[in-house]
Amino acid sequence: MKLPQRNSLLLIFLLGLLLRFSLIFYDYSWDINNHIVWAKDLWERGFTGFYEVRSSEVFASPYPNYPPFSIVLFYIIYPIQSFIDQIAWQINLALPLFPSKLIFFIQSRTFLAALMKLPAIFADLGLAYLIYVFSQKLKLGNQITSKLVTTFIVFNPAFFYNSSLWGQIDSVPIFLALLSIYLLLYSHKHWLSSFLFTAAILIKPTALVYLPVYIFIFLKKFGLALTFRSLTINLVTFYIPFIPFLKNFNHPLLPFQIFSEKIMAAQSLPFVTNGAFNFWVLIKGFAGMRDTMPFLFGISYRIWGYITVGIFTALILKSFWRQTKSIDRVLKRSVITSLQHDTVKNVFHAFFLIAFVCFLFLTKMHERYSILPLPFLLIAALRDKKLLKWFIILSFISLLNLYHSWPVPKFGSITDLLYLPLVTFSLSFSNLIIFFYLLKYFVKIRHANNRRSSTSL
Repeated sequence: MKLPQRNSLLLIFLLGLLLRFSLIFYDYSWDINNHIVWAKDLWERGFTGFYEVRSSEVFASPYPNYPPFSIVLFYIIYPIQSFIDQIAWQINLALPLFPSKLIFFIQSRTFLAALMKLPAIFADLGLAYLIYVFSQKLKLGNQITSKLVTTFIVFNPAFFYNSSLWGQIDSVPIFLALLSIYLLLYSHKHWLSSFLFTAAILIKPTALVYLPVYIFIFLKKFGLALTFRSLTINLVTFYIPFIPFLKNFNHPLLPFQIFSEKIMAAQSLPFVTNGAFNFWVLIKGFAGMRDTMPFLFGISYRIWGYITVGIFTALILKSFWRQTKSIDRVLKRSVITSLQHDTVKNVFHAFFLIAFVCFLFLTKMHERYSILPLPFLLIAALRDKKLLKWFIILSFISLLNLYHSWPVPKFGSITDLLYLPLVTFSLSFSNLIIFFYLLKYFVKIRHANNRRSSTSL
């Protein structure tokens, strides 16, 4: 039965929201305790010297290791529990039929943890809406098809498991980065676009995986001079949010030092892989090997990861560079032809590949970072249906990767199966094979588009 055209999109989002709310109180990850403690400490101690003072409760990291915007986000959410508790208490006093035991639940840590999940839940739905907007821009087809595409995010288990059950905030920087890319491609609001991208990094540094392609597109659209000015302004934008957290200004680069040493370096456990089904599982499994240990030729695993990602990034950007004229035409025209829609598709294919290569070859990768490439592959699939099956397969592998690290609810047979070395090896190897296939496909399609572009000229 067809959904009513007028209300179908709203219905999809309401069902997605209800799905997430049905899971929000079930359980939460260890990391949410950090979010709660950082918010509590900020309310009780104030902002000054926040990154230099040990947390009042230690669950994983003894010191705060998230950027300022995410810390402030937790800070804003924290008092909501008290506000709801006061309202519920007043209702309880006024209405004898009110279930008094609900007050104790509202006061519980489980309820506060659920509140901390809200930004990621709404970011999930924001991502889905952006997919819908892109489907309209890329002339996907009729309205029903465009709306149904949103279900690949709204009802994607990898996303709602990560946000509404586990409670991770990875969807938030993805949403901000994707919104900034939309503005970059389809408007001339370059200041707002670059601000949103900087905000994504200030929520979580994982947004940095999109930076190479973002800068490339920015350069092609606005030129070197405006790109340099925008970069300068955004360095200031990046700098300012750290100022309230500083105890003193020992040197002008202190915010960058905090970001490098207390956030980037301390963001993850110091192992070759932190649960990610990636290349390093094929080499060391989940042995807990520190990434600073020597690998080949006395060079550490970490440096080899940087080298590998650097090489692949250069290859992908080189492929972009060879279609410079085609990209220029897309970015400088308000009306985009079918051929140019295909070029935009290649842009998102490139975003996907670079995010995926970071997940596969950088060390210290967490399992939840497997969702970073997925929305970009889905947008590329809007213009190339052959990519959709790979989005579905990678979403499934991502879900298994998440469940391998945090098996909630626990199904003994599935958990035991996922812990078998042969299974984790096979899934990691599958990720690697899919990457190389889609990289080859990207280069092949790019050559085909170049031939079509030269013919149209």
